[in-house]
Amino acid sequence: MAVSSAVRLLSAVVQHDASQPADSVRAAEVIAALCLATDLALGLPFEHGLHSTLFAMRLGERLGVDAETASRTYYACLLFYSGCTADAETAAELFPDETALLTHFTPVMFGSRPEVMAGVMRALAVPGSPGPARAVQVARRLPRAVRTHRGHLAALCEVAQMLTDRLGLPPSVRGLFPHLTERWDGKGEPGKVKGDAVPLPVRIVHVARDAAFQRALGGEAYAAQVVRDRAGHAFDPAIATLLADQAAEILALDDDVPAWDEALAREPVPRRTLDGEAIERALAAMGDFADLASPYLVGHSAGVADLACGAARRCGLESAELIRIRRSALVHDLGRVAVPVRIWQKAGPLTPDEWERVRLHAYHSERILMRSPGRTANRSSRPTQPRSSAGRRARGTWTSTPSPPCWTRPGTPGPGSGGHQG
Repeated sequence: MAVSSAVRLLSAVVQHDASQPADSVRAAEVIAALCLATDLALGLPFEHGLHSTLFAMRLGERLGVDAETASRTYYACLLFYSGCTADAETAAELFPDETALLTHFTPVMFGSRPEVMAGVMRALAVPGSPGPARAVQVARRLPRAVRTHRGHLAALCEVAQMLTDRLGLPPSVRGLFPHLTERWDGKGEPGKVKGDAVPLPVRIVHVARDAAFQRALGGEAYAAQVVRDRAGHAFDPAIATLLADQAAEILALDDDVPAWDEALAREPVPRRTLDGEAIERALAAMGDFADLASPYLVGHSAGVADLACGAARRCGLESAELIRIRRSALVHDLGRVAVPVRIWQKAGPLTPDEWERVRLHAYHSERILMRSPGRTANRSSRPTQPRSSAGRRARGTWTSTPSPPCWTRPGTPGPGSGGHQG
């Protein structure tokens, strides 16, 4: 009965918009939800990716881009950080503080090479360490950071391309990701193109993404100045100057109003939909994105989906319920990405604070999934309990993969010693 209750609760997480056909959902809803998940994974302000996309579309309008370019820009901006979980465990080993990259690297990601290198070196050191100790820490970690850099970029690109394919987007969007780390001045990675040879959607996305981050740091005027300073270096000077000159309009946001609705409304036409099996492929891709947070979790979401459906069949549920349950199970752990990788990787018992952060991942799953208007479809036809309880009850109930070592409650024996896990 406990498994049956959890399965029924999970079925409430993913619903479809009543305005869509019975087995159809807007691709933009799924992609925007994944964008929210990447915000949480990187520690960025929630809806940072949606804000960036609004800025990118406003830039595109002012540049007079055609419909195809606008469409590629829209999806590329939403998926800009979609490969961020690709080798998260390596980053956790290299950078001792979970906020180090966000604090030291992201602000200068589009800066000069000396600025970028200085940001990386600051991120490699333990915060608060004395000067000599920091120098030793950087000296020990920097060689590995250099060795793994190209592999890291390749992994980011491969994961982003995989997600693009499984989310039902066209090859023209997939082809943008090898250029996401290029620069206008040709000093990016892999450094094969520069200037106008960098695809226009990528040039727009670069300016929009950096402007959104700098706006969060210091406001519109600060963002405009940073972008203007980077014109002709990382950024297309025409696009950067346009944003800097019209920052008050392009970067305008009502910070008290969620950006979800406007971001979805900005999707260029024709708007893409996912139907039937395409929905499951997209949700499975989101589950795999979350599972990449740790090698212990590879295949976890698909395994939960298989077990949930098996339990539902034994309960005699109908085919439509089986589909809903499978799709829900695929994304039930999406909020896992909001928990630092070093916690999932921890070999010993968790501290009370760490365990509390693990518990909150169900809440983060809810934050991501509840933005879609489809969540309320058919609510009146079935009694449900709060969706967050679905995630809480599902946690650790039917995982088909070994639990990572951190799933030992505080004060209990470690893995393999008979203590409680999951």
